Amino acid sequence: MPVPYVPQSCPPLPLNFQSYIINSLTRAKYLTIIFFLLLSLFASVFYGKAASGNSASVALENSYLFASPLTAAADGQQLIRITAFILDGRGVGIPNQTVTLNSHPQLTIKNTQSVTDDSGKAVFDISSTTANLYPITAQVGNQPLPQKIKINFH
Repeated sequence: MPVPYVPQSCPPLPLNFQSYIINSLTRAKYLTIIFFLLLSLFASVFYGKAASGNSASVALENSYLFASPLTAAADGQQLIRITAFILDGRGVGIPNQTVTLNSHPQLTIKNTQSVTDDSGKAVFDISSTTANLYPITAQVGNQPLPQKIKINFH
């Protein structure tokens, strides 16, 4: 049976090879740091939180209204919830915006949350004692939202 070869000792590496390895490790550290800094910058630019306060500009074409349910009894008790989302050009909610509903005088509107929260949401509850189909529009400041919805009390 043959005996495996086991070296007694390894010769030292040449000095220029050792410095090459050390320089490579140093470069790798710097490249890793640069990579994570760029990744952080990318994440904050593309996935950052909405600007606080009124500094972001409202994009009316991105903002919207919806109602749930669309139909309720005209008994003054059943409510239809109107929700408005006020968004910027990137589709991110804008906080601290005052939303006003424009509606018919036969509707009772409760301003549950007329100033938008951090997600840009404002909430209103509507009831009526008169059966009818009512158009609802909203505005932010003096700017009307282009979307209109219709709710029905029967």
